[in-house]
Amino acid sequence: MTSGQGAGAVEPLDVGDRVIAAADLGGFLRPRIRRGTQGVVIGLRFDGLLTVHFANGRVQHASPDELQLAATPPRGR
Repeated sequence: MTSGQGAGAVEPLDVGDRVIAAADLGGFLRPRIRRGTQGVVIGLRFDGLLTVHFANGRVQHASPDELQLAATPPRGR
């Protein structure tokens, strides 16, 4: 998988993208983010990590490979 692409993403993830944790994140030194937790990309780091604000209120850095693009709800119904 190319760096900068989320699991199953067609285009690289960018600021403002809605994402879902593809695996449990965090652990020993970082608070755990459970697989399936939704979030929004709020920043891009120089080392390729994304800064994500998750729905549980936590902000955490994650690799694009640990995230997947959330499905966008259908428009205008």
